[in-house]
Amino acid sequence: MTAHEDRLSADLLAHALATLEVARTSTASPTEARSGAGVYHVRTSTGRPAYLKVTPATLGRAVMAGAERELRFYRQVAPSLPVATPALLGTVSAPDGLALLLADAGTERAPTAWTDGDWALLGRALARIHATPVPDGEWTRPDTLLTAVETPDLDRIRAFWAPVLPRLESLLEQRTETIDQLTSQPTAFVHGDCHAANIVHGERGPVFCDWQSTGLGRASADLAFLSVRATPTGAEVSPALVETYLAHRRQPVDPDCLKRAVLLEELAVYVFEWPAFAAYNDATGVARVRRRAADLADRLG
Repeated sequence: MTAHEDRLSADLLAHALATLEVARTSTASPTEARSGAGVYHVRTSTGRPAYLKVTPATLGRAVMAGAERELRFYRQVAPSLPVATPALLGTVSAPDGLALLLADAGTERAPTAWTDGDWALLGRALARIHATPVPDGEWTRPDTLLTAVETPDLDRIRAFWAPVLPRLESLLEQRTETIDQLTSQPTAFVHGDCHAANIVHGERGPVFCDWQSTGLGRASADLAFLSVRATPTGAEVSPALVETYLAHRRQPVDPDCLKRAVLLEELAVYVFEWPAFAAYNDATGVARVRRRAADLADRLG
């Protein structure tokens, strides 16, 4: 950001803190959401711990659309959704951005510390989300994976994957088939950014946070992205996730087809999207992703 943009962001934060009558409880830099929004630890005037999620308009129209989508979700969908989400305690909408005040709903846990029981509870909750009737209004969402597969950055992909992924050229040649297989799934209402850092552990099970990417999509995307984000940490998603998901899914589905779609989705994310984000990981995390992708390519043939 420029100095002017930094000042606008600071002004939005100060305005939100004053309007919502909350105080920051930490002077550390805010947690940054995937969208670029800042997430601040705060305490309400009644002493309740909460989070203030601030999205400055300087981040661009696409990011603001996600923030507005998340606000619509909390107002329109969350009250009847059969899974836990943070309570929306207040909002500030201004020309320079949007702020949401959300209750502290649980504790974050590294994916390496998740048990089979945790993954099973998550599978059951995702089955409930994906069975949710599509809410009224516009819930289309950007599909970054399909865009990356349709218009790949071949130079970057080959530079990152060619030395370690013998099947790379076959994967690149079969892009149309990959898209066909992924899009042949029924459309569902999805979380859209489903990974361990966006799921906190409450008293009664998982609590889903960060709904800026929610909308219509593929069930396999939510299920696969958990592994995409867990793999660099050394965590392995338990088979209990998909098995429990299948056991609680209301719509009929071929188990083998869904399991293959989840693996294909994960592999496609690694090949077509992950090279741009590799620099955010250490050498160990990159090596883990490369091993995982090679294993998936072999399993899927």
